[in-house]
Amino acid sequence: MKQILFVLFLFCSVSFSQVYMNINNEDGTTQKFTIDEIRKLTFSGVVGVKEGKILSDALKSFTLLQNYPNPFNPSTTIEYQIPKAGFVEVKIYNIAGQLIKIITDGFQNAGSYKIDWDSKNEFGQSVASGIYLFQVKYDNAFLTKKLMLIK
Repeated sequence: MKQILFVLFLFCSVSFSQVYMNINNEDGTTQKFTIDEIRKLTFSGVVGVKEGKILSDALKSFTLLQNYPNPFNPSTTIEYQIPKAGFVEVKIYNIAGQLIKIITDGFQNAGSYKIDWDSKNEFGQSVASGIYLFQVKYDNAFLTKKLMLIK
């Protein structure tokens, strides 16, 4: 994964409930990222109070990160964050929408979670290579992302 050094300023903007970060890189270029694309932040410059508040609020929302590694074999890690305690379901579906595995189904406290999927179905059998979907449902909302198993 590419690591970006934050040197100048961090600007955040909200557009249609999606939070974006515009990053000024050391080389003078600017890049735009959504909050869910960012895995790690390293600050070496000053962040304004307003921008820090926007970032803090965004990181306290219901968030689903992309699994890693992706593509994967034989296991992958799924990370998500919930802002307050509630009922959470984490499920894996095949590309046809058929349920493959229920990873989590129960009450969880607020916080960040990491779950590993070993590419096995509900019966403990290894699934075939292909594209799958992982979905996290929390508080009547759900987020879904794709993952790819290559054997």
